[in-house]
Amino acid sequence: MSDKIKVLFWPGCWYPDRLDPGNGIFVRRHAETVAPLADVAVLYIAADAGLKKQTYDCDVSRDETGLAVRVYFRPFPVPWRPLRLFNVWRYFRAARRGIRTLRSGWGTPDIVHLQVNPPWGQIAAIKASLPGRPFIFTEHWSGYHRASGEFRGFFRKRLTAWVVRRAFAVTTVSRNLQEIMESHGLRGRYRVVPNAVRCDLFYPAATPRSGSLPLFLHVSRLTPLKNVAGILRAAAVLRGQGRDFRLHIVGEGKDRKSLEKLAVTLSLGEAFVRFLGRKDEAALAEIMRQADCFVLFSHYENLPCVISEAMASGLPVIASRVGGIAEQVQAETGILVPPGDEAALAKAMSDILDGNVSLDRRAARRFAEENYSYAEVGKRFLLLYQEALKKTGSRS
Repeated sequence: MSDKIKVLFWPGCWYPDRLDPGNGIFVRRHAETVAPLADVAVLYIAADAGLKKQTYDCDVSRDETGLAVRVYFRPFPVPWRPLRLFNVWRYFRAARRGIRTLRSGWGTPDIVHLQVNPPWGQIAAIKASLPGRPFIFTEHWSGYHRASGEFRGFFRKRLTAWVVRRAFAVTTVSRNLQEIMESHGLRGRYRVVPNAVRCDLFYPAATPRSGSLPLFLHVSRLTPLKNVAGILRAAAVLRGQGRDFRLHIVGEGKDRKSLEKLAVTLSLGEAFVRFLGRKDEAALAEIMRQADCFVLFSHYENLPCVISEAMASGLPVIASRVGGIAEQVQAETGILVPPGDEAALAKAMSDILDGNVSLDRRAARRFAEENYSYAEVGKRFLLLYQEALKKTGSRS
């Protein structure tokens, strides 16, 4: 038997796939942290309405994590909630196919690592095909926040409670998320394991920027949650005071067109505010090295990867004090402002421009390396796997 533990990563609803290569990249990063330490395989099931001639389609590949099996199923177009059971059945059938494929090409896992609020079909498939296997459950979802209101419905709550109760351990990406889940009555054995950052890719510039206007950077999916409009209005206040700087916004989302119109309305022309669109990780890392400060003004969050990436890049951070952000941003590495308080955001940006705050770029980088590096996050997961297998005695 190999000395390496066989770990099956099984995300419930977020993982990069052919429908959205950027979907749940933070989940994949967790798998990548474990890959050097364990024998990892990934199983992901996704609904694909584009399937026409077949009900299921299995895609098998190998990447940095190891064997990856993605099974797509054609969903029933069922707007009436009770009929969604048909899609639970199709998910279950797709999952059984995926497990058979994994067994033939990789084997049977010693432990299952679930990621994100799992669907019913996933739990049914685990009970049917992997009975008795210990599992841990990692949660990233911001839907538990009261401001979101997405954690609702009798069946969703019952399923989540069962998973949290039965998991050997429940890992949350922030202490704040653990507390929020517990406030919903979700009792389990919690541990905090943060999102991971590629510190080999996100790192500070070799030499400080000079001779250019100060550059603020924002990165997100440009949804209402991120409150990019508030950043634009705060920037317009500073612009009205005659302050000269630049704001670059990276990302795509349903708010992009309205935000571009708002920038024009606020007299923030393209020379002042630039929308750069979606960027891959390598391009984003280079953009961060060219910035002077990172800004995130969300209404609620868990532990945003973009803040961790900015810190790994040695960037000072301005962010709203919500969710787990206060666990990331310390007094020496950034400024926290009340959510929605545009005057406070404008003042924080002004303080950065004036040099009124002393922020330690090296401390930001050091904090990222010590808490979010692949080596640190992978070690935490491996210790959990070893503890689970020792206590359950279930290693195959």
